[in-house]
Amino acid sequence: MLNSYKNNFFHSNTRLHLNNAGLAPISRAAKDKILYWGNRFYEEGFYTDHDYVEDVLHARTSLSSLIGCDPFEIAFFQSTASAISQLCFNFPLAPNDEVITWDQEYASQIYPWQEACKRKEAKLIIVESEKNLTTPVEKIIEKISEKTKVIAISWVQFLTGARTDLVTLSKITREKKIFLFVDIMQGFGLHPFHMKDLGIDAVAGGSHKWLTSPVGVGFLALDKIHINLIRPHNVGAYTFGTCDDPTDLQCIPKTDALKFEAGSKQVLEISALGASVDLILKTTVAVIETEVLRLSSKLTLGLRNLGYEVYNNNSSIVNFIPRPDSVQKLKSIPCNFALRGPGIRLSPHAFNSDEDIERVLSALSQ
Repeated sequence: MLNSYKNNFFHSNTRLHLNNAGLAPISRAAKDKILYWGNRFYEEGFYTDHDYVEDVLHARTSLSSLIGCDPFEIAFFQSTASAISQLCFNFPLAPNDEVITWDQEYASQIYPWQEACKRKEAKLIIVESEKNLTTPVEKIIEKISEKTKVIAISWVQFLTGARTDLVTLSKITREKKIFLFVDIMQGFGLHPFHMKDLGIDAVAGGSHKWLTSPVGVGFLALDKIHINLIRPHNVGAYTFGTCDDPTDLQCIPKTDALKFEAGSKQVLEISALGASVDLILKTTVAVIETEVLRLSSKLTLGLRNLGYEVYNNNSSIVNFIPRPDSVQKLKSIPCNFALRGPGIRLSPHAFNSDEDIERVLSALSQ
């Protein structure tokens, strides 16, 4: 199963893909799906109409299996930031309500909530991480007050892969009737996850990291009990029906998450996402996680043996404090990486190999 997964990716003798927490290569299944629809649109035009709608539905259904929700609790967007913006700008915040988040959140997560709080005169409570950038859930819980309306955090942080204990947190939020939103971008497809089992109210993510799909798809999964409480941010024909429906100025929105999709879908990107998600489901997240953690542990151990200070929080992300020549050594292989937080961030995926890790360690040892 793992070998079949690895064989779904292009392997180069010259380029190392170790910035998968930033932008991962797409799978062969995703590439083939793009070529398939590109060719059909070129040759058939409107005659593809029914079929591409069915393929978008297939992608939605596969994604729902991976998230652990109903297909019609999912809305597609152009990016994760757009998905988060849909939720937070139309969330019923009142003056002096509180939204709690971490101090190391990625910009696409924290900026929308910051702006939503400004517009609604609510308060954004920013919780300080530990000095080693870990995110113990107790620090979030102790900030909860009677005014807390939302806790909006990333499951896995993008700097060092620090994870927040969602099991413990969701138990508290359910008891206190606090809305729990989780940006799952840096863990989804990599670690086991089930939105309903965890009791999470909403999640958002995107296509181009661990889901190994093209840039250009964000998604919001919102528990159906909340859908009628959130108004659409963007409005179009698909908010109320389809492009073929006659205009009806009563404007009664759909009753599922599809009301948040105002118009035509990005079919190439969404269908490619569905193909990559199918590959993940076939391989299983458990198999992918085991291989990723094996590779990241090997990288972490190797870096520490070379005398580097390393941050690793049992995820793919390995962040180490560079030496003056570390960046140039990685570029010379070449290996892609990111400069994040305390140092250089490397993030292997399950398609990577032991040889990839050894090449990096060899370059940094010289």
